[in-house]
Amino acid sequence: MALHRCPECRKRISDSIDSCPHCGFSFKEADLDVYRKKLEQRRLHNQEVNKKSIKLQLIWLGIFATVISVAVLIAN
Repeated sequence: MALHRCPECRKRISDSIDSCPHCGFSFKEADLDVYRKKLEQRRLHNQEVNKKSIKLQLIWLGIFATVISVAVLIAN
């Protein structure tokens, strides 16, 4: 009997069961397809959030560099 982790609750379960006894996650092929689609949607959403985060960080870096440059010019 091999053990693997449930993708939903991450607890170790037997590979011979059809659903997780802890969270009820189903390992039937149709349910796994739905789960894979949800994972792909989450991945795409996270990718979009990361792109927005990078843009925001670059804006803040530009503001910070501008403030430091002005401070250096004023100090001289």
